[in-house]
Amino acid sequence: MTEPGRGPVLLDGSSDRSRPFLRGFVIFLLIAGIGLVAAVTTLGVAVPGVSFGGAVRVGALYLGPFHHVALVLEGDLAVDASRLPGANLPGDGSATVELGVALLAVTALAVWLLFRAGRLSAFGDRLGVRALTGSRVALGYAPPVLLVALLVRFEEPVELGSFVTGDVRISLSAWQALVFPFAIAALAGASGGVWSWASSAPDPSAVRTRAVLGGGWRMFLFALALSYVGLFVAGIAQPDEAVALATPSTARYVDTVFERPGQGSALLAHHLALSPNEAIWTFVPGAGACDVIRGSQRSDLLCYGRFPSFAASSGEVTFGNAPPGYLAFLLVPAIATIVGGRWAGSVSKRSGVAAAAVGAAAGAAFAVVMLGAIVASSITLSYGAAPDAVGRGGHLWIGPDPVTGTMVALAWGVIGGALGAATSGFRGWRAVRTPAG
Repeated sequence: MTEPGRGPVLLDGSSDRSRPFLRGFVIFLLIAGIGLVAAVTTLGVAVPGVSFGGAVRVGALYLGPFHHVALVLEGDLAVDASRLPGANLPGDGSATVELGVALLAVTALAVWLLFRAGRLSAFGDRLGVRALTGSRVALGYAPPVLLVALLVRFEEPVELGSFVTGDVRISLSAWQALVFPFAIAALAGASGGVWSWASSAPDPSAVRTRAVLGGGWRMFLFALALSYVGLFVAGIAQPDEAVALATPSTARYVDTVFERPGQGSALLAHHLALSPNEAIWTFVPGAGACDVIRGSQRSDLLCYGRFPSFAASSGEVTFGNAPPGYLAFLLVPAIATIVGGRWAGSVSKRSGVAAAAVGAAAGAAFAVVMLGAIVASSITLSYGAAPDAVGRGGHLWIGPDPVTGTMVALAWGVIGGALGAATSGFRGWRAVRTPAG
């Protein structure tokens, strides 16, 4: 039970102040457990003979890609410098490589659980208080991730693609393990606190907040779902093209991935964990921006005006305009933003210009969420030689362009959201109601 302006109260009347931290810690145990199961299963079917202790250490390292915390490889590496743009590295010697990537399906699960925990843990009459009290779940979730990152490190022979080989020390970036999990947990918990206020407070501003935030999130979820469905359909329509390997949608995918059943099962599981990444990488160029490489090298990877094609005979990649059929991906941001805008307009209980303003605000919320998703879905790679080798090294950002990607999301969101909200009162539209709390 609760009391106005206070936190949850137990039946004996004592304030349950420890519950947010416990909720955060339980969620950490669940996410860490997923990493452990993934490591044991993957190594069991793909690399027989690995000890259980080694599998546990690898499972602990999964906390890195679950939170976009970079894996750090340090040691005596044989480096093919020609494969690393701008590196200017020696052919061998002490070097460091940091690889950051997120398995966003697991990250999304953690965010959803932390959001719910923040919603349950929040109290107070004001929005700011609800957000702050909801964010407390981060104090139970983030410190164990940092502790694992500081403790788990080991030496193994490793091969990173075709350009780095050697005996290296493998660990997680300590500063990223401090910052990223805490930021993810605090923002998710605070969002849950804000939602608890917006869903229960009698203030009219709470209703508008609920409409804006709920509409923005619905735009985002529809955008990702429709993008992945579009990618799935493209693979079926073009089974001989590279897009057929982007989703498990074709016989070619099954034949390629499951050539070795054990390793294929592990590869499929990891591919599915990356499906939100693929959806984001599909949505941004589909909406009109680009997937890019930035840093020591600059290049556009995927746009309507720079679309890759692969020559089967030579294996070479050439770029040109996207085939006309791919313009159908423009329907994804249009449908997603209009649907989210109509929901926002209906929940706000307004009409006309006032409803359109709420829908446009939901579009702005959509752009903010998309920016976070773009950053989370990116791949980061940095590399350098020994500390005394000044100027030798480089870094790359690979993924949707965060600037133009956010701008096109904002444009689609504001226009589509306003249009959807302004038409939310038309006959045949029934608002989807979300239970309070």
